Amino acid sequence: MYLLLVLGMFLPAKGQQQIREYMDLQMHPTMHMVYSFFSPGFEYFDPAHPPKLTWKHTFTNVNYANFWEDNAGARIIVTGALSPEYIKNKRKARRMILEEMAYINDFARARSEKFVVARTPEEVRYLVENTDKTIIVHSIEGAKRLVNSQTDANFWAEQGIAFMTLIHLVDDEFGGSGIRPGLVTNLINLKGWMRKKFRPKKYRGLTPKGKQAILWLANAGIMTDLTHMSEQARKDALTLMEEHKIPPLVTHELYKPMQNNPRGMEKEDLLRVYRGGGLYSPPISGESLHAYHPYPEIQQRIDTMKCFCPGSIDSYKLTYQLVQELVEGHAAELLNRPGITYEDLSENEKVDLAIGFQTDFNGWLNHSRPRYGKDGCSEALDGAQYEEIELIGMPHPGLLESNWRLLEKEGVDITPVKRASEKFLQMWEHFRANKGNF
Repeated sequence: MYLLLVLGMFLPAKGQQQIREYMDLQMHPTMHMVYSFFSPGFEYFDPAHPPKLTWKHTFTNVNYANFWEDNAGARIIVTGALSPEYIKNKRKARRMILEEMAYINDFARARSEKFVVARTPEEVRYLVENTDKTIIVHSIEGAKRLVNSQTDANFWAEQGIAFMTLIHLVDDEFGGSGIRPGLVTNLINLKGWMRKKFRPKKYRGLTPKGKQAILWLANAGIMTDLTHMSEQARKDALTLMEEHKIPPLVTHELYKPMQNNPRGMEKEDLLRVYRGGGLYSPPISGESLHAYHPYPEIQQRIDTMKCFCPGSIDSYKLTYQLVQELVEGHAAELLNRPGITYEDLSENEKVDLAIGFQTDFNGWLNHSRPRYGKDGCSEALDGAQYEEIELIGMPHPGLLESNWRLLEKEGVDITPVKRASEKFLQMWEHFRANKGNF
């Protein structure tokens, strides 16, 4: 009954046109404002002298405006503002986020013929239907020192923030952070790693303030992104959201059967997201989705595949298909309609089982390697026709369209990805319509 109520509230208003656009659920063009060793995002380069970029671009700006302008692979982009992980001053934390938002707003204002910032889901719908502009939505990744009261949450809603990734790379006042394997991630969240290593019984779930923050944000009309939470914090958040009928959002988390580490979501937790009327999205980077101690049945599937190049688009493709199989295979349960199959659903109903994507461009990671050539897994065949992403990987956002085109050529159903834009807007509308009622 709860799910039916939630889904009913998400149905678009009578006569409202549903949208089907590629929507990047988070990228970071203002990284230079937090870490000075990054170069500025959203700047233009001379087309006659493009920058030399490869898929190995950690710490390198790839968010050139040339790539995002009229990008058929991402009509709507969510920019994620963030502050340093170890920030302690509340006023400074707020000031930094506002400066980053102003940078984006000023850019869009100066290039208003091509870009526009939308502060509400209604604005997004209008702009999709009435313009050809690239639409920008604001979010915040890491709420440390930013949400300390209902007044704070209301303030961020007034700025047009659609969602906050509550916990980022370190354990903080809201709860434990998911620690991916590796020296760098352990050092960044040293306190959390030491607790996990030497005090495994130490509770690293959601703190009382973390639970309160989710309620504050929801009652302000802002969604909470569960990405980056520790496994226990994520379970705590899902339980809280079930109790208060708050739909969960997960913008760029891994899938545990294939990426078997603390950032990977278990099958049951992922299904809980959809039972609660939420949306899940894996990152699009093949390197991020590299198989890590996968479940035996997944490893067997990889071993029997004719062509599988780890870290290339193949890693994203398989992760996406595994999630798709899980969600669509549980359609009857998730929609509380015994006996129905995914194929029986109407187009509108399929929106509730959409799957998003997120690039994290200009973050701390590389993206998909090529399938063929020096950095690939084999040599390209003479005379064969290849998509650009197969030969050079994904060195910048301009290759997103090539990514989707290749998947379509290979028979992958990516309509759930395009439906995710509608699902996101319905969720955002639901939060705004129910402010103060969660």
